[in-house]
Amino acid sequence: MGKKKNLIDTAVRLFAEQGYDGTTTLQISREAGVTEPLIYYHFRGKEELFTHILNGAFDEYVGRLEALPRDTPNEFVKIENLIHATQQAVEEMPRRTRLVMSSCPARIKDPDHVCYSRMVGIYEWHYDYLTRCLEAGMASGEFCDVPVAETAYVLISMINGMSRQHSLLKGRGILEARNAAVAFCRRSLLAR
Repeated sequence: MGKKKNLIDTAVRLFAEQGYDGTTTLQISREAGVTEPLIYYHFRGKEELFTHILNGAFDEYVGRLEALPRDTPNEFVKIENLIHATQQAVEEMPRRTRLVMSSCPARIKDPDHVCYSRMVGIYEWHYDYLTRCLEAGMASGEFCDVPVAETAYVLISMINGMSRQHSLLKGRGILEARNAAVAFCRRSLLAR
């Protein structure tokens, strides 16, 4: 493993476990087995390292969203795929997810912080995706009539809430919650 990757992996672990304020560059360098100046060689400081990590986590998640299949048998499968992809990201990136979930809410009001722009972008992606699914599903008769904007908001809230719960509880019950969310959506959306 390269020194920079080791440095970043160590920082992810420490930021996720102790928070941004509870972690120092000296601690990161010691636990990574590198000198503190190496951090400043790659990054201007702790904030830039932190931003690099957050951007990496967001990029990974957005890549998963963009890879969702567009050609599915029906619109419900698209919603199910979104739930599965999000929860799979939580499972496969637990520390990065915990870091985003614990750090970004405090920074979301700052329009200059990476958390604001990236979380707004993900919200807009979710909203656009879900409204298209809901509108297409209602037009085809697959879904019952629902208020589109409000239902998209509820689904986004459910997905975000599940991600937060699982990142904080370290994945316990993730499969059961995912199955319950899909069953809830099936009961709530599918035309009888």
